[in-house]
Amino acid sequence: MDQKAHGARQRLYGTGCKANLVLLLLLCLALLAAGGCATTKKLYSKMSPDSSGLKKRILVLPFWDQAGLGEERLEQLATQFLSLLNKDGVFVIERVKRSSAAADRVRAPEFGIVTDPEHARRADQMGMNVMLTAVFTPLETQRIKTGIWPFRKIKDETEIAMYVNAFDVINGTLLLTRLESVKIRTMADIIDDDWEEEENAEPQKIKPEIDEKTLTKSLTEIVENQAAEVSSALRERPWLGRILSSDASGTFINAGSDVGVKPGSVFEVLGPGETIASASGRTLALPGSAVGEIKVTEVMKDRALTSVQEGASFKAGQIIRFKK
Repeated sequence: MDQKAHGARQRLYGTGCKANLVLLLLLCLALLAAGGCATTKKLYSKMSPDSSGLKKRILVLPFWDQAGLGEERLEQLATQFLSLLNKDGVFVIERVKRSSAAADRVRAPEFGIVTDPEHARRADQMGMNVMLTAVFTPLETQRIKTGIWPFRKIKDETEIAMYVNAFDVINGTLLLTRLESVKIRTMADIIDDDWEEEENAEPQKIKPEIDEKTLTKSLTEIVENQAAEVSSALRERPWLGRILSSDASGTFINAGSDVGVKPGSVFEVLGPGETIASASGRTLALPGSAVGEIKVTEVMKDRALTSVQEGASFKAGQIIRFKK
């Protein structure tokens, strides 16, 4: 990579954090219909990194192709991303098949955001921990001048970008939103004397001309970096689950042998913590301190039966955290 391209890449990542903060706020607003948005930092500040050894279930929505990559290439990239994301088998991944009905229901992505309240509710019913969305944004090409006279050249600079968003199904909050991108410079089809940049002129839309080898290499780099960072972030998040039902017949939780639960496993039941008001006016209760414990007595594939301490009373929907 030449020095100028490296410098451009560094400037891109330098602004990435600011962009992510803006996207965080935007995504929180966009996901209100799926349960609201809380402050992630506040939510996890009192919880240690995950050490439960339990796998997290992830529901992956169809990737969005705003870059015009094509269905076949998009599927290849999605498969590559998920393979790298779960290369150690620490997640239980289920993909949602693409359908025209889902496309009609999901609002068109803006700023890398994909929202689908119906799938968020479905993910909760399926016992998922995380809902994952990804978008390849439109290719953006700008015509720029490089170098100094008399060695100045005109080049086209194309940005390829991928956003990944992870939504905490248990809490209805945003876990992360992340941008990964690459800028590619190619020779323009004009010479310096043929082009002058007018002051305050609108950016000129240019059809990107990128050779297949360079495009494939750039997309692979983006997918590899995204998978590594997202996988690391999701591993660190504390494992949280939910009580499915609690009555005279027993207390069932939404974790079974598929995520590594064994007879004798102990979970803390969390009471309500701080409450915050979402932009929709709905009040959300963050997980609070432990109000009791439950112990697994029987394990099924996707759920487990637990025993409750004498005198304790729990109800469906309460959040649980692995203890030992």
